[in-house]
Amino acid sequence: MQDLTGWLLMIFSFGIVLMWKHLRGDTKMVQTIWLCMVLHHAVALLNAYFSTVIGANDDADKVHSIGVELAALTEPEWVYGSGQVIYTQFLGFFYRTFGTSLLLGEELSVLAFTLSCVVLVKLVDILDLKRFRVGIVLLFGLLPSAIIFRSVTLRESWQTLFFLLSVYWAIRLRNRPSILITSFLLMSAFCLALLHHGLSRYAVYLILISLCWGVFAGKRHVCRSRSIRFLLVGLLVVCVIMLAQKMGWYMTLGQGLEGVENFRQNAATISGRTTYGVVLDTSSVLGFVKTIPIIFAQYMFAPFPWQVGNVMDVYALLESMLRFVLLFFAVLSWRRSSSEVRSYYGFLLIVVLGMEFMWALGTINWGTAMRHHVPGYSVIVLLGLPGLILFIRRLHFGIFGRRKVRGELNEQSLLMS
Repeated sequence: MQDLTGWLLMIFSFGIVLMWKHLRGDTKMVQTIWLCMVLHHAVALLNAYFSTVIGANDDADKVHSIGVELAALTEPEWVYGSGQVIYTQFLGFFYRTFGTSLLLGEELSVLAFTLSCVVLVKLVDILDLKRFRVGIVLLFGLLPSAIIFRSVTLRESWQTLFFLLSVYWAIRLRNRPSILITSFLLMSAFCLALLHHGLSRYAVYLILISLCWGVFAGKRHVCRSRSIRFLLVGLLVVCVIMLAQKMGWYMTLGQGLEGVENFRQNAATISGRTTYGVVLDTSSVLGFVKTIPIIFAQYMFAPFPWQVGNVMDVYALLESMLRFVLLFFAVLSWRRSSSEVRSYYGFLLIVVLGMEFMWALGTINWGTAMRHHVPGYSVIVLLGLPGLILFIRRLHFGIFGRRKVRGELNEQSLLMS
């Protein structure tokens, strides 16, 4: 009976997709999202009733156990702390209200994934990529590692949702600056910041970039003078920085680099098969310039072929190759685009690479990196897949088109003979 709420939430999640008009009218799109949801629900059921799936142990079990303990307290305990502390209190609240159930905790993650699909489709429509809708959602929803991480009691589903919402409201702000949209942007970024101490620092960066890009570079027909825009953004920036300082989220560049250097020096002493612990050198400008690209490249694309040691490493290698290809076509699409589209692509590249850079500084092995790639993966797919699809179509047409021409010439020669 404790799992009843989880089962009801599972059934309800399929109806959520039909609540948005822009999805209801596209049967193929609804079926695509449902297919992805079925696989996520299957992982949740497998982990809840049969056997722990790979990647669902350790942190996922720990978070669920703490949530159960919090639910058993006679008085609710609300303590502000790290992202994991806040997330466990979130789970504890639902466990206390609806009953302690691992399935319920997992279905909450699948719910966040479902809402992420809805927001992703909205972004697809804004960027005028409707003809690539199905492919983008399929690649976003069917990446094996992401299916697991988004279907258990981990924070990745919610991180993805609030990251996509922040990006969505930033683009909406550019199209139509308003206090209401700005409020939605700030709320989305605030929720993102609550989910991880690294994301709390990144959220400040995301808000500042979004406000400057969204308000200053907005449509010219909006009836606001440049001086009023400047004043508005200035006030918002000051408020964001003051709030970040109060909550301990703001730090200078020097403080951040010092913290990262200490972390990576300590982490370098931990030996592990998947560890690539490159130490950040801040002793000189040259040392910093040399080590930063290596750290970022290791985080983005490890394991490299010479680092593969077992079957799991082979999968991680394939995933890193996919990420490289998608990023290549994302940058290519940005370079080939122009005007407003180029601005959108540039903004999305800046925010997603900023997030990946933040994760790179605090990650020392490719096992953890696979989890950290999940939130930003959505935007990488959004930017890179259309270009990849067009390239494959041209390649396919080029190969089979030549064969068709050759076949026609052979037939003509036989008839003439």
